[in-house]
Amino acid sequence: MDAGRDQASRLRHMWLLSIKESKMRQKDAYSIGKVNPYQLLYCRVGIGYHLQIQPNGTIRGVHEPTEHSWLKVFAVKPGVVGIRGVKSRLYLCMNKEGIAQGMTQFSPDCLFKEHLEENHYTTYSSAAHPGLYLALSHRGQLRRGDLVGPHHVSSHFLPRKVLMS
Repeated sequence: MDAGRDQASRLRHMWLLSIKESKMRQKDAYSIGKVNPYQLLYCRVGIGYHLQIQPNGTIRGVHEPTEHSWLKVFAVKPGVVGIRGVKSRLYLCMNKEGIAQGMTQFSPDCLFKEHLEENHYTTYSSAAHPGLYLALSHRGQLRRGDLVGPHHVSSHFLPRKVLMS
């Protein structure tokens, strides 16, 4: 009985040490500057595009990520996020016609419901205007949100962390 308790105690101790080591590695990566809090949103439509918010407010996709592709996705409440371009400093918003654009002021139009689909891709639908989805065409152009749904490949995004060397 004591041997079983000792083994369980050792396993618990090893588990706690691994958690502590993992947290220290993560903290070290942030302090060294290797991990960036920003991310890319990769859309798998066509041959693949990274969503970007340009300084003039235009939303489009590019094959190779640029500084305008770096996004800050932040939680507003459970399941609802806001998206801001790091370089452009504009918020991604969608109007009632389903057209996404970059805006300087954060408003309810800038809230998106984030949903993890069965294929492990994420869809973003307007929280203010239900049924409108963020999507890119096979040429990297913005698609109107009312023309796509969660089952369309053009609305599937994969959040990717930006790693700096």
